[in-house]
Amino acid sequence: MNRLELLVMYFCTGLTLCVLYATQPIGPVFEVELGISRTEATLFTTSMMTPLAFASIFYGYILERVAIKKLLILAFLLLGVSEIIFSLSSSYFWMLNIRGFQGLLVPAVLTGIMSYISTASTKENVASAIGAYIGVTIIGGFLGRFFSGFFTDLFGWRVFFIMVGILLLLAAFLVFKFSSSISASFIKPKLKDIIHILKIKHNLYIYMMIFGIFFSFQAILNFIPFELTNLGNEYSGSKTGMMYFGYVLGVLISFNLKKIVAVFRTAQNAIIFGIIVFLIALQIFRFESFLVMFVAMLVFCIGNFIAHSVASGFINKMAESHKGISNGLYVSFYYAGGALGSFLPGFIYMQSGWGAFLTLITAISSLSLVMILVLKYAKQSV
Repeated sequence: MNRLELLVMYFCTGLTLCVLYATQPIGPVFEVELGISRTEATLFTTSMMTPLAFASIFYGYILERVAIKKLLILAFLLLGVSEIIFSLSSSYFWMLNIRGFQGLLVPAVLTGIMSYISTASTKENVASAIGAYIGVTIIGGFLGRFFSGFFTDLFGWRVFFIMVGILLLLAAFLVFKFSSSISASFIKPKLKDIIHILKIKHNLYIYMMIFGIFFSFQAILNFIPFELTNLGNEYSGSKTGMMYFGYVLGVLISFNLKKIVAVFRTAQNAIIFGIIVFLIALQIFRFESFLVMFVAMLVFCIGNFIAHSVASGFINKMAESHKGISNGLYVSFYYAGGALGSFLPGFIYMQSGWGAFLTLITAISSLSLVMILVLKYAKQSV
């Protein structure tokens, strides 16, 4: 795969993450403009994230032996057109359905891009190419949130979504022009294989841990725009977008994973440290000041990405067979937690406020810590 092809795939990856998270920082705008509740506003993210929880289990059957180039061209055309329609709509019902439709496309796009990079890269370069792909997903997640908030302040929310829609159509053209026709075999797990993987204790503990952590992570990311609006008595898209800057720290963590694990000697110790940092950050969020909460978000993201990156590597390392299914289930638990966390805690937030909301998130994150402590001491006793 030549350098231009790779850059096109990275551009498409970043753009896809922009689509996924662009609505997150502007929930308060939708609340006012569409006359909906805060929980209803967060469903724009939930509807996109939910299909990702099932993609690794079902999409292998749907995309079996598909030509990735054709898949990506069609998906980006549909994403581009639907994004422009979303930007022109004023009906919550139709906007939510458009996001749900896009949510069905995003897993196919991300799976297709990763498979394309893996298949087209040389054996010597595939690890670094996938590492860069992961970095681009993190950067794309931040840029989608930041520019969505920034452009909302300058021009209103619709302009950014129109721009993203046009760029998605450009992505379809770039894939058509510069990519090769490659077919890839996707993972098609059988029920007995899934049950076998879940019966392995260290897998189940890690899956339950990451479910809780990403539940908590997305809960904060989805509802903090509303709390910032409460603090300042008015919405600022730029300030809200900047609140997600800590997300970029995930790039540094993912590229220094071996060093982090070496410092703590074992993966379990590193995950425990990450979750403790995560829990400390949750308590800092109780000090309702933009600057303090910005620092809290930096600490929060550090804890999240340490726990997530190390846990993902641990699953890979421990998998003796069915490595693809083990990874797929990890991703499923990860996004299932994120989808539920982006929505359910909103009921506590709306009824009892920010403090009770943080208490709930702390309790769930503490259960994740318990899972890793049980895993650590269970392995020591073997």
